[in-house]
Amino acid sequence: MPILVRVVLALVAAAIVGGGFMMFDRTRGAEWTVSPTEIAAAQADGKAGVETDRGSVTVLPIRSETADALPFKWALAGIGAGAVCFAATRRRTSRRGKAS
Repeated sequence: MPILVRVVLALVAAAIVGGGFMMFDRTRGAEWTVSPTEIAAAQADGKAGVETDRGSVTVLPIRSETADALPFKWALAGIGAGAVCFAATRRRTSRRGKAS
């Protein structure tokens, strides 16, 4: 397979996997311990904020401790997928003429 096609396939695979991890983390709210939507929902119910398990009430959003590392996770997953795709599309040598 030509090198240009291999590079394009690797870039597409990297973008899909990295974007997929990003969407997965964003939909499950991995970047927030207490998200702004949770606080808005609690205030719409007439509460002051979100009640935590320790009995305190949170009125401001709290970012997760691992929120700053998430872009690195997405990038590494994309780079890994691109590398696997690039290696998987390489030209393999034929073993037909060799004796076993």
